[in-house]
Amino acid sequence: MHSQTWSPLALLALGAVLASCAAAPAARQDAAAPQTLAQSPAQERACFRLSSIRGQKVISRDTVLFRTGVGQGEIFRMDMANACLDTMNSDPLVLTPSGGTDQICGRLDLSVRVATPIGATPCMIQDVRRLTPAEVAALAPDQRP
Repeated sequence: MHSQTWSPLALLALGAVLASCAAAPAARQDAAAPQTLAQSPAQERACFRLSSIRGQKVISRDTVLFRTGVGQGEIFRMDMANACLDTMNSDPLVLTPSGGTDQICGRLDLSVRVATPIGATPCMIQDVRRLTPAEVAALAPDQRP
């Protein structure tokens, strides 16, 4: 068997080549990461301020719509996990911010309760999202907050 000795310079060059080969996939992966992790415009997280709510409409046992701003404004949909809403008797809803601000961006930012004659029933929020303009346009007149 033939043994070859490598000069220190050749070993250094070989190490640099191997290191660049190992780093190349990671560099390509990092460059692609912002594209794969970026959310599409339809999925962007939209927030609203609790103080900006100008109207609400309970449309089913598990869904309420909030209108924010002036005029048509924006409409946000909040889905409940435990069907706690009653379309006839879920007004008023008791809305309490869970954090130190009244900015609502997700389900953990708000506590929702339905006022009843004997107290308030808690609702577990499953999802909060802003409706797209097409979804707003598709709302029936009796569903608009």
